Amino acid sequence: MFRQLKSLISGGLQVEPAPVPCRRYEARLEDYLQGADDVELSEHLGQCADCRAALERSRLGGELLREAWEPVGEPQSAFLAGVMARIREEKARAESPAAFWNPLEFLASRLSLSAAALLLALSVYMVGFGPRRAPTLPPSAGSELRAADFPQPPGDPESNDEVFQSLVETDNGN
Repeated sequence: MFRQLKSLISGGLQVEPAPVPCRRYEARLEDYLQGADDVELSEHLGQCADCRAALERSRLGGELLREAWEPVGEPQSAFLAGVMARIREEKARAESPAAFWNPLEFLASRLSLSAAALLLALSVYMVGFGPRRAPTLPPSAGSELRAADFPQPPGDPESNDEVFQSLVETDNGN
């Protein structure tokens, strides 16, 4: 049945509006399909092409539905072999020593992805909403620093008395 439908579709089936069966007989078509004996409807179907087309469409639809609900036969051996091979591969992968690292690899990948997203968000914030810095000017020739601008360390003591005196003043001589 599906082959018939497929051949109709692949053969360039023209989709036309379905003819409307006569309202008087429309409700009785389903019973007629189920095998009810209706002499008046049988005579009408002999004369009305629209009702015959509606009956044929209903019959085709019913056959398609019944065929769709029929159990499928046994799977082909190639399909079954492929599924079993995948099951064995997954079982071997789960039992291997490297399987210990799988959750850690997953966690590490999620952590690195989260860190990258956070870094991107902070970068966008700094560019768009961060504090503005005053532009720095290059040092000019008149603003060179001299040694006198920096504090000078104390000179060497001249005698041992000065060393003792500085120790007493800083309380390091206890």
